Amino acid sequence: AVPLLITVVLCSSLGAGSTHEVVPSFLQTLLEGSAEQLYAGPISQYEVDDVTRAALTALKECIDKLSPEHVKALADLLVIHS
Repeated sequence: AVPLLITVVLCSSLGAGSTHEVVPSFLQTLLEGSAEQLYAGPISQYEVDDVTRAALTALKECIDKLSPEHVKALADLLVIHS
């Protein structure tokens, strides 16, 4: 839950653009995709500095350590509430 909260804050601070579209896509990719997919997809329209990139990499590494059933539960939560 903490990584998702941090992610929502990061997404909200990315600036312009429809957060209604960016946030769910960003979270879904963060949970189920690769770091490369994250940068090529949901946040490709934003300039991500080195510090933010390092933070996102660390966050992705934490999420990747979750059990598959926990990742699925979080992804299902996104589908239910998006």
